[in-house]
Amino acid sequence: MHFSLRGALAWCASAAVFLAASGQVPLHAQVTSAGAPQDLTSAGQVSVAIDGVPDPVFEAEEAKYPGDVTSFSGWRGFSHQGKRVITLTLPRAADIVSVSVRALQDFPLGIYFPRYVEFQFESNGKWYSAGREASAYPLSTRNVMAQTFSWSSSQGVEASAVRILVPVDVWVFLDGFDVKGSFQAKGASAAALTPVAANPDKPVGPLLPSAPNAYGIRNMLLVETGANGALGTWSEQDFVPMLAYVAESGQITAPLFDTMLFLPYGSVPTTQAGLSAYLQDLFAPGKQLSALNQAVGYVNQALHRPGYKEQVVLSLPYFPYGQVTFGTVNGQNITFAGSASDPDAVAAREQAETWYLNQVLNDWNQAHFSNLKLVGLYWNEEQFRATMPGESAYVQFASQLAASHGLPLFWIPFYGASGIPDWKTLGFSAAWIQPNYVEQGAAANLARMRNAAQTAAQYGLGVEVELVGISQADQALYDSSLAQLSAYGFGTNQASHAYYDGSKLLLTSARSTGQARVAYDTTASFIAGVAIHGGS
Repeated sequence: MHFSLRGALAWCASAAVFLAASGQVPLHAQVTSAGAPQDLTSAGQVSVAIDGVPDPVFEAEEAKYPGDVTSFSGWRGFSHQGKRVITLTLPRAADIVSVSVRALQDFPLGIYFPRYVEFQFESNGKWYSAGREASAYPLSTRNVMAQTFSWSSSQGVEASAVRILVPVDVWVFLDGFDVKGSFQAKGASAAALTPVAANPDKPVGPLLPSAPNAYGIRNMLLVETGANGALGTWSEQDFVPMLAYVAESGQITAPLFDTMLFLPYGSVPTTQAGLSAYLQDLFAPGKQLSALNQAVGYVNQALHRPGYKEQVVLSLPYFPYGQVTFGTVNGQNITFAGSASDPDAVAAREQAETWYLNQVLNDWNQAHFSNLKLVGLYWNEEQFRATMPGESAYVQFASQLAASHGLPLFWIPFYGASGIPDWKTLGFSAAWIQPNYVEQGAAANLARMRNAAQTAAQYGLGVEVELVGISQADQALYDSSLAQLSAYGFGTNQASHAYYDGSKLLLTSARSTGQARVAYDTTASFIAGVAIHGGS
C-alpha cells in the first residue's frame, strides 16, 4: 500500500481514561407534570446497525468502546464502516416531540464530530426524513468538546419508530441518545415529511475498463520516481517488461500495462524546491518519462503494433493546511499556515497548485513524446481530510483546475478512507480503492477483499491490485487476493485496475527465476485472463 491505515487506528493510552470518566446525570427525564413529554427511550428497544460495509478490523477496534449510547455513563465508539443507524422501536405509535444525541470531538485522538445527523420516523411500515442537522462546529476544531445534535417539534410527529443516521468517516463517539414524546397525545402524520427511498444506495457496479470515465485505463502501474536512488529511477530496460510480458527466454509475447501513473516517491518534499527537483528528474533525458517513451517504441516493434501510444497519468501534489513555507509564486511568498485574509490557506494552496500544474504541463508539451499520451492527473492524497480547514474547497479547486486543461482527476483512496462514498461530488472523475489486504501478512482476513469489492461495486470504483513481496508467503496472499477479485466480479476485463508493487517488485520478479519469478507470471496471467508460464 502506498499509504497505510496504521495512523488511522493509533490511539493514545489516555483516551480510554478520558472516555471512561464521563459519568453525568442521566439524560432521560421523568414525567413531572400532566401532559409533559415523557422519556420514550426506555419504553422501546434501541438497536445499532451499520449502513455500510462491515469490517472485522474496525469492528474489533470499536468493540473497545462499548458504552451505552442512551446514557451518559460512557461514550460509545464507532470506527469507519459507513453510517451508523441508531433506531428506537416503540411498542405502539407515539407523538415524538424531540430526538437528540451528543457527540464528542477530540482532535488529537482522531475523534471528530459527525458531519451531520439525520432524523427519520417510521409510520405504517414506511420511513420519512425530517432532515439533517449539520455540525455547528468545524471538524477542524482542535479543542476537546461535545455538542448535541437535536430535532424538535411543538406539534410532534406520530411514529412507531425513530432513528438517526450518523456518518462515521474515521471515529465518532456518541452518548445520550434520547427520544421524548407521549403515548397519549397524537402528533402530525409522518407522511407529511420527506419519504426515504427504499434503496437509496443501489450498487452501481465496478468501474468498467470500457466506461467513459475510465479513460481507457485497464491496467495502470504506479511508478514512483524522484528519490531513493535506483529504486526511484527507471530506465528503458526497466520499462520493457512492464509494457509487455517478457518470457525467461527474453521473448516479448503480449502487452502488459497500458497506463503508467507517475507519482513522487514519498520522500519528495511538497515544497517549490522539492517539486521543481522532482519535475526536473521526471523529464530528464534517458530516464523516467523519456525512458518510457523509448521503451514503448522498442516494444511496438517487437509486438508489431505501429502507432501505439502508452497512456500516462501525472500527479497533482496535495498541499496540507499548516505547512509553513512553499516558496515564491509571482513574487509572492506562499505559506499554508493561514492568514487573516486567507484563514484556511485555500488561496495559498490554489496558487501553489496552479503553479505546479503550469510547470508540469509546460514540460510535457515541450517534451513532444511521440509514443506517450497524457490521459489524466492523479490526486496524490489517499483520503479526504474532512477535518482539515478549507479541504472541500481546495479539492474542488484541484478538480476544476484539471478540467480547465481538459484533464480528468483520478483518486486511489486507502481502504476505509474518508470520502470514498462521495468521490464524485468531491470532484474526481474516477477512483480505485486500495483493499490493503496483502500488507496485513499473517493477520490478513479474506473479508477485507470481499468488503473492498463490495465497496467498489457500491460506489462505482475500480480496485487496486497490491503486491508487497515476492516470497512464497507473499505469493500465497497475492494469489488469494487475485482469486477473490475474480470471484467478486473484479477479474480480467471486469474492472479497471491500478497496480501497486512497492518499488519495482514486479521488475525484480521479471528478472528472477524460481519462486521470485512467480509474481510476475501471475500478474501477467491475471491481466491476460489466461495462464502464462515464463519458461518459453
